[in-house]
Parts: sequence; C-alpha cells; structure tokens
Amino acid sequence: MLPDCGYMVRIIEVETESAPRIRYSHRDDYYMMGIIVSGNLDCYIDFQRYLIRPDSIIILTPGQVHKFVLENKVVAYMLAVEPGLLDERLRQQLDQQQSLHSPVYRAEDYTDLVVLYKMISRIKNKSVGANLVRAVVEIIADKISAQHTNQIRRTDRKHELMFMFRKLLNENVTKERRPGFYAARLNISTVYLNEITNTVAGLSASEYIKNEIVLLAKRELYYTADSIKEISHRLGFVDEAYFSRLFTETVGISPSIFRRNLDKSN
Repeated sequence: MLPDCGYMVRIIEVETESAPRIRYSHRDDYYMMGIIVSGNLDCYIDFQRYLIRPDSIIILTPGQVHKFVLENKVVAYMLAVEPGLLDERLRQQLDQQQSLHSPVYRAEDYTDLVVLYKMISRIKNKSVGANLVRAVVEIIADKISAQHTNQIRRTDRKHELMFMFRKLLNENVTKERRPGFYAARLNISTVYLNEITNTVAGLSASEYIKNEIVLLAKRELYYTADSIKEISHRLGFVDEAYFSRLFTETVGISPSIFRRNLDKSN
C-alpha cells in the first residue's frame, strides 16, 4: 500500500555474496519505475522472464503481475506512483510504451534520476514531493519514448492505431473477441488491422486477441482463488470447457496445472 501522499521511494542495496535472494509475486494498482544501477535482476513480468542487467530502467503499469528475484550485489531505486497523481497525458504516454514495447529500457544516463529519487525520499512536504514526482515521471517517460522515436516515426500511424486497438481490447475483450468488431470501431478493414498487429507485434489480430484474454486468465488464476469456472465466466466464456481448451492450446498446459505451478513457485 502506498502512503497517503500517493508515492513512495525504496532504495534497494544488497551488499554481499551471501545476501538471501528476495522473492515475491504480486500486482499493484500503481505505476512502478525502477533504476537498476548494479547487479543483475531475475524478473517475471506478466509471466515472461526478463534477465535485467545494470544500467536499466523497469516500467510497470497498474495490474501487471510481477515477480522479482534480487541477485547478489543489486543496487536499485524504485519509485511507486499512484495513477491519480499523474495527468491523463502522462498516464497515456506510459501506458502506450507498455503496450508497444518491453517493460525494460536502457538507462543511458540515470545519475540525475538517482539524485532526484533520493531527494523525493527525504522530502517531508507532501505537495512539494508530489510535484517533484510528477517531474521525475515526465523525465523517465521522455527518456523511454526517445529510445523508440525512430522506430515509431517510420510506422507512426500503425503504432497509433495499435494503441487505440489495445485500449478497445481492455474495454471489450471479455465481451467481444472478433477482429472485425475492433476494425469497425477503428474505421479500418479487418485486413488492415491484421497488417497493423503483424507489423507491431508479429501476430495476427485473432492471435493478439487470444493472447490478451489468456493473459487476463493467467492474472486471474494467479491473483484470485476463484474456480476456473468462475474465472471463465468472468472473462466472457459461457463454456468452461472451451475456455480450458483455448488456454491449453495457447499456454501448453491446462488452467489447473498453470495455477498449481504458480503455487509451487511461490
């Protein structure tokens, strides 16, 4: 839980070879931005593994399930920020990066950010701290956007439509999974929607939609104790058996085995 001010800084320093590794799995309802200064971080974000090297920035958006394993000699600075503390434009910028790119970025110049993180951790005035947090998030958002400027410029319209497609998916995927539904609301053809998803994500629109609903299912299987039948109905499946077949075809194991494996890993 974040404090009432809506933000929090944590400084993580593991000094010795024998320091115990810290493991935890959860999802949060706030943004989290980590600067990895030294050491290596073994990390799972939405069930994908990332081996993060020094001089990296991690951006997590609300709702992403994540599990960190901090190896020896890790020095990192983590900033957690309540979404309500950021304006809509900045939230959209962060969400767009998350939807189109990896959550891990190069931190080519992070010295000033580390100084600002430390300042935030010491500030007692909540209003001053919140203003500084917003400025820091703006700096981070600009840094990660700059890394993809050339790529996005080449296919700017497709990236814009892909982000709009993802927003529509977030709002409708539990009720509607036909590519034509989303193409119609984007005022484009289904063929062009497939071209967009193939260009940006390397998947057809149908495959992308299927992966999105399976990711939601994974999060529910991890985060709730609800039955598979309850989860399948909440995700818009009338037939539990069909949901289980779709999940198994996509993930390679059944929902029940996936949940059992999660329990073992935690």
